[in-house]
This record gives sequence, structure tokens and C-alpha cells, in this order.
Amino acid sequence: MKAPAVNKVVETGVYVTDLDAAREFYTNVVGLELYTEEKNRHVFLKAGKSMLLIFRAEATLNERRLPPHGATGVQHFAFEIEGKDFDYWKRRLAEKGVPVEREVDWGRARSVYFRDPSNNVVELITKGNWPIAD
Repeated sequence: MKAPAVNKVVETGVYVTDLDAAREFYTNVVGLELYTEEKNRHVFLKAGKSMLLIFRAEATLNERRLPPHGATGVQHFAFEIEGKDFDYWKRRLAEKGVPVEREVDWGRARSVYFRDPSNNVVELITKGNWPIAD
């Protein structure tokens, strides 16, 4: 028997070293909406139709409410943007002093890569690269 379909990724968890810097970066540079935060543990942000959960890894390694979790090292994730907004985002990153590490034309989509304050690789990618519907 085939498993029922999974609808979408509802939340993505990212681990950082400085929650205040992460909140500032993701709200004021990327423009995400603050949903909730717990001092020294997490910042939860609304990203379109999904959530970006930002944790201090040390605060979740000995979790009691949930299974312990955490990550170290560089992580990567991508936000989808409209193709017409690609140049706007490149300008915005430059205006905010965020260096673009790489720009890629995938044929079906374009990406721009940059780092957050904890050195995670953040990607903005235009619609069309992946076989997923809205």
C-alpha cells in the first residue's frame, strides 16, 4: 500500500550562534515576519506559507519538551521568490551590506547565494526549478 501524500514542508529549523543577530538579519534584510521568540532559545518567523524556526543549538541539545536536536556547521536552505523580483533582491542585499557569494542561472530558475550572521548559506531562488506546485 502506498503512503498518503505529504503536503509540504511546513517548517525548516536552522541553528545559529547569535539569536539577536539572526532575528535582525531575517526580519530587516530578508523581510520575514516575527511570529514568536523565546530569549536565548529560539526565534520563529513566518516565511510566506511556511515557518523558519531559528534555534540556538545549545539550547535544544538537552530538550525535554521535544526530542533533543541541534546542528553544528554550515547549513543551507532556500526561499522562493518571483522571477520579476530577482534584481530587486540583489539590490536589497547590496544596500544592506550583504555580499552575494554566487549567482547561478539554472535554466529554469535563477539563484543568489549569501550568508547569514552564523555563516549559514541562504539562497533566494526564482520559481520553476523544482517540480512543485504552489
